[in-house]
Amino acid sequence: MAALEEAFGEVIQRQITDDASFTKWKASAARREVVAFVTRLNNSCVNKPNLSIDAAPLQIRKLMDALRAIAKGCDQYLPTPGEARRYGSPMFRDWHAWLVTTAPGLLASLGSDSAELAARLAASFGDRTRIDYGTGHEAAFVVFLLGCFKLQLINDDAIDSGAVVCGCFAEYVRTCRVVQRCFGLEPAGSKGVWALDDYQLLPFLFGCSQLADEEHGFGDEDTGLLTVNAVALSQRSMFYECLAFVDEQTGQTPLDVAAPILFNLTMQPWRVNARRLLRLFDEEVLGQKPV
Repeated sequence: MAALEEAFGEVIQRQITDDASFTKWKASAARREVVAFVTRLNNSCVNKPNLSIDAAPLQIRKLMDALRAIAKGCDQYLPTPGEARRYGSPMFRDWHAWLVTTAPGLLASLGSDSAELAARLAASFGDRTRIDYGTGHEAAFVVFLLGCFKLQLINDDAIDSGAVVCGCFAEYVRTCRVVQRCFGLEPAGSKGVWALDDYQLLPFLFGCSQLADEEHGFGDEDTGLLTVNAVALSQRSMFYECLAFVDEQTGQTPLDVAAPILFNLTMQPWRVNARRLLRLFDEEVLGQKPV
């Protein structure tokens, strides 16, 4: 978050700096509000497929357009073949600086001049100092959406209809994948986000709820291989979009070896998985001291 404080020091500052402030956060109303908001988002997408931009309500369509513009911005900062680097591409820092300056204009198209909201959006795609991305950045996007709701840029119907999750959040994850692939971002924290995915958690939660009443099972317990065409099913659920991404990244390695916790989800009903993942978000994302 240091890079964001440098750019938005007057409107966004790190509040969790030591054990005492972290303990305060864990018992805070703010943490409970974030959990309640994620729970509401999760409930909104039960048995609902991903939403195309053409079918989305106007404000959600504008948010999705803004996210697509963020993804498109990567084209201006493509890494140079053979560039000197140890991990992620240093070009990410230039792209992130572009994002910081571009975010206010993107939000202006939604009717917002909030500098804090712009900072929250810029916080949602990785750390430009460490050139990494993790579930803390994903949580920053949740806080951005909560801010949009509080500022009345999105309304109750957009949330409870599932449009925010199935349209906007799904588009956010796709944008993150573009950024992650383009710049080779390092996974923040321990690699593998509990062996689900190198970067994300919430699309697995929301994706399970999208499939709540469908027959569970996507892998063969004997071979550890997928038994579904995740790419073909990706429009149905964010879970399958993520599954396709993980399968692409792991190559020939059986899924039960490459992502054992993810593979274990094949053995439980979707609703059970969603409850477990919501608890994981609360305990392991919001309940862990940030780096």
